[in-house]
Amino acid sequence: MLDKKIKLITLTSLFIALVVIGSRIYVGTHDTFRFHLGNSMCLLASFVLPPLYGGIASGVGSMLFDILFYTSGPSCLITLVTKFVMGYVAGVFFAKTNNVVLSGIIGEIAYIILYALKTYIERRFVLSMAFEAVVPIVLTKVGASVFNAIAAVIISSVIYKLIKGVKI
Repeated sequence: MLDKKIKLITLTSLFIALVVIGSRIYVGTHDTFRFHLGNSMCLLASFVLPPLYGGIASGVGSMLFDILFYTSGPSCLITLVTKFVMGYVAGVFFAKTNNVVLSGIIGEIAYIILYALKTYIERRFVLSMAFEAVVPIVLTKVGASVFNAIAAVIISSVIYKLIKGVKI
């Protein structure tokens, strides 16, 4: 029993690190378009770990990336929640269907909805931007997120197929 808990904590920690490293491997800028491997690692964690732990690895890893390399403000807490939801939702669907592609897509959709909502609320109400100015920003960020989501589903599915028979 203790060995299983240690193994689960170790794997969760490993995936937290992979999410941070994957998020650090990117092309583009934070202000416009940014393609990165972080979401791929979030989804992979969701396929390998139980849903709760996949969500924890996704959320904590993404939050740590924000703190270490991007921002240390309250938005890193929002990242914790949105990425946790992505990982947890993908993990729950994977546990029920054993379908990495469908589970990844559903997890990414959950994340994109939350990210779009966060962007809208932040720009519209915190920064007091006009609705007409916020909509194009949200649409641009959603477009970039969809691109990242497609890549993440493909990459995580391929990696999972390669490692799924490996005994850890």
